[in-house]
Amino acid sequence: MLHEFVVRIATDSLDQAIEKLNAFGVYNLYYEPPIEIFQVDNGYDYREIEQKYAELKVYAEEDSVPGLPEAYFKRIEQALEVPKEAILHREVDEQQWDTAFADIDLGNGWILCYSGNEAKYPDKQVLKFEPQAAFGTGLHETTQDCLRILLSKDLSGRTILDLGTGSGVLSVAAGLKGAGSLTAVDYEPVEREIRLNAELNDLQQPLQVVKGDLLTGDYRIKEHYDLIIINIGAEETIKIMDRHLLPEKSSEFLISGIVEWNADSVVADFQKKGFSIKEKRQANEWVTILFEKTA
Repeated sequence: MLHEFVVRIATDSLDQAIEKLNAFGVYNLYYEPPIEIFQVDNGYDYREIEQKYAELKVYAEEDSVPGLPEAYFKRIEQALEVPKEAILHREVDEQQWDTAFADIDLGNGWILCYSGNEAKYPDKQVLKFEPQAAFGTGLHETTQDCLRILLSKDLSGRTILDLGTGSGVLSVAAGLKGAGSLTAVDYEPVEREIRLNAELNDLQQPLQVVKGDLLTGDYRIKEHYDLIIINIGAEETIKIMDRHLLPEKSSEFLISGIVEWNADSVVADFQKKGFSIKEKRQANEWVTILFEKTA
């Protein structure tokens, strides 16, 4: 049995609330973003729906903390400075939790494992992950296919650039495969979440987190990297490649976030720039491609 706690939070205070809860040892939480998703030529897009408040949901397993639910009431009260009466609580059937928060077997000896479950997999390699991003609790098909490719590679000593990093899970995967240094870039303030996931996996290599807009503004990528990851979208990928002169800055690219109806445009652009397909995966309509520079 699981305990679910729900607190109504001002939308512009969600990140701060999550950070405060983390400081009190509360990690299993999420909220639904106020957005509407629709299909476009470039894949999918979304529009924000104006919403002043959101429901922040916190979960705790029955045996994970002594004295539930009172122990978590106290933590949430102290972290968010709200009265107990402002916190809704209910018990949730384990099967409901498993549907939304199930660990993911990537099929290559690796498990993407949520908090506290690693002991279930003594014969597997485990990538620990705490889902906190606003876009849900599970991982998208594109992320899973990127992980399958990254975790099958020997990245020992290699320099990695992860563009549109989000939760940083792809950077973490590269770190677990021995990358020498990691640079993660996103236009959102995601450093807290990335460093949490890096710490969960005991990463020791240098990790730089950059808040920058890859499509507008003054930020530019200047260094050379052994592997560049872009999990954003077809049109955005092509624009980023050109704007930052990326073909000159790496000989290997892992590209995802593209859909089957615009994948050909990405392939054509990379081939024009002197790259060929090394590996290609598809899950439903989502396509992931590893490109390498043609000798």
